[in-house]
Amino acid sequence: MVSSSPRAQARSQHDVDPERIKAYSEQLRQRKEAEERIAAQNEFLRTSLRGSHKLQALESNPPSSGTAFVNDAYEDDISDDSTQLYAVVDYQEVCAALTRVQKALGASGESALAARVAGAAGALLCPALRTALATRSAVLTAVRHKRPGLAPPHTHRATDRLKDCMDVLGSHTSSGSETSALAAELLSILGGLELESVIQAHDQAAALLDPACFNRGKRHKTGNNYNHKGENDKALTAHSPDDPSEHIKIIKIEKTNEPLGATVRNEGEAVIIGRIVRGGAAEKSGLLHEGDELLEVNGVAMRGKSVHEVCQVLGALSGTLCVVLAPRRALAAAAPPPHRVLHVRAHFDYDPEDDVYIPCRELGISFQKGDVLHVISREDPNWWQAFREGEEDQTLAGLIPSQAFQHQRESMKLTLAGEVAARDKPRKGGTLLCAKKPPRKKKGKKATSEAGYPLYSTSGADEYEQEEILTYEEVALYYPRASHKRPIVLIGPPNIGRHELRQRLMEDSSRFAAAVPHTSRPRKDHEVPGQDYHFISRTQFEADILNRKFVEHGEYEKAYYGTSLEAIREVVNSGKICVLNLHPQSLKILRNSDLKPYTVFVAPPSLEKLRQKKIRNGEAFKEEELKEIIATARDMELRWGHLFDMIIINNDTQRAYQQLLNEINSLEREPQWVPAHWLKHT
Repeated sequence: MVSSSPRAQARSQHDVDPERIKAYSEQLRQRKEAEERIAAQNEFLRTSLRGSHKLQALESNPPSSGTAFVNDAYEDDISDDSTQLYAVVDYQEVCAALTRVQKALGASGESALAARVAGAAGALLCPALRTALATRSAVLTAVRHKRPGLAPPHTHRATDRLKDCMDVLGSHTSSGSETSALAAELLSILGGLELESVIQAHDQAAALLDPACFNRGKRHKTGNNYNHKGENDKALTAHSPDDPSEHIKIIKIEKTNEPLGATVRNEGEAVIIGRIVRGGAAEKSGLLHEGDELLEVNGVAMRGKSVHEVCQVLGALSGTLCVVLAPRRALAAAAPPPHRVLHVRAHFDYDPEDDVYIPCRELGISFQKGDVLHVISREDPNWWQAFREGEEDQTLAGLIPSQAFQHQRESMKLTLAGEVAARDKPRKGGTLLCAKKPPRKKKGKKATSEAGYPLYSTSGADEYEQEEILTYEEVALYYPRASHKRPIVLIGPPNIGRHELRQRLMEDSSRFAAAVPHTSRPRKDHEVPGQDYHFISRTQFEADILNRKFVEHGEYEKAYYGTSLEAIREVVNSGKICVLNLHPQSLKILRNSDLKPYTVFVAPPSLEKLRQKKIRNGEAFKEEELKEIIATARDMELRWGHLFDMIIINNDTQRAYQQLLNEINSLEREPQWVPAHWLKHT
């Protein structure tokens, strides 16, 4: 909340001394002049000589070695309107001539003379001299073309008149009489920030009416150029076209225990506002903007402080903050980007306390893999502003790493990990005594389908699948439809109880059904086509494999078996829920279809609880088998966890079944976040 309109009264402890405002204004003016001087010198040196015909001729036809160098700078230039050096020339031509002389002296070894000429050129390029020339032109223009109908202002420097009045009143405040008391009261009114702002506005308006008089009086400028901001005072102070100084703003913001909602960065010794976070006190005030320079907060100077020091100062303050700042320079107004909330699902865990690159840890929000985030601002290429799902009612947004920034960091981690692995790899020239043999790859069990046939990979060599860098996935809200029941896909390691859960669901045949598999073997007498299997030829089966019509397939006793997308779609079209037990590699084709599957990962409990479950159920087991189940589950979650919608830890079959059934029931009633591309063509 911004403080109320300023009043002419005694200043509080956080009010700013006008002398400090004058000092800040003078510092900003000097810095701006230095920047303009350097920029003008660089621009002049970059452009003045490049257009010289003589220089271009020298570059294209350099003098041969052994011949005397002839300085052609003093001869007529090759142009249509050649001008002698001693003729009357304008300002730019003089500067260009001095620069050519400096270059020539430097090339001939006369460094001392070249330095003196460079000093003369620098004096000519001084902004003060250019301003004086511009002032002279403005005066001549005003005299020759005097505009009728505009009465001249009574005075062009009311600021000086105010200062004179205050000097006179100051001499009458020490006598102790009634007159001195009145003089002191009047002096306090005239010395208020509000009246000084009014007087300053008068002078600038007078300058707009009579630029010559304004420029003539600039030598009396005091530097007291500031604007006090209140809740109802949002207009920027008018800038004179010829005024090189920056305006100083004094604003007051009410800060609670929450962060202010702004981050800062360093540009040299300056402290610049880097971003304004949505919903914070900084945004609500409307008085802080990205690019503003913080000069002082509650009497504490900001210039020269690091970002960490500034955050410590602001974090320790609460209540009314009196902020002195230099507004950013006005830029050409650009059309703001369209405000669209981006909904994403995170595929990595994040804690701002562990992130050394976040601009402000207090503004960061933590999240876990699978959380849905609502991104409300992507203006910063490295840090987005977002809310977690379920926390949209909070007023202050939080910072999260952007997709590009997080992708860059993860890529760097993988690159460094690869370099370390390559560095630690034993050399081929090692002896048998010190070089280790590569570990023999374990021969794992071949994956089988729910029908018992071995599976082929649907996407090539799965063991060496290229590692994908996962950051965020855009999601959209999907509302359940009675005409489309989402297939339920059970994923998990072998011997974890997936088949038992599927069978329990299939007992309700009015609600759940299985997809009828395809096969290339001949039909047996008791088998019904379309009920037991879909029977097709081997040639047709192979063509369907190439056309990626099968979610999974395999070969058993020289016959193909597989589950097709069309078979799953038939169950969905019948109004039932299709339940599938699939290998994780089958999810790629299924998720790229229009079926919108819901994937449940059936995970094992800890090793001890898994052992107790086997004993409780009277199942024979080996310790190595239990460890293999847990290792396989970890590998599945690591590689395909971003595709799982739900994880069920199967420590008790009845409890796991009830948990799964409750989730399926909610799918038919409540909306769910699904990949955004699923809804683009529906």
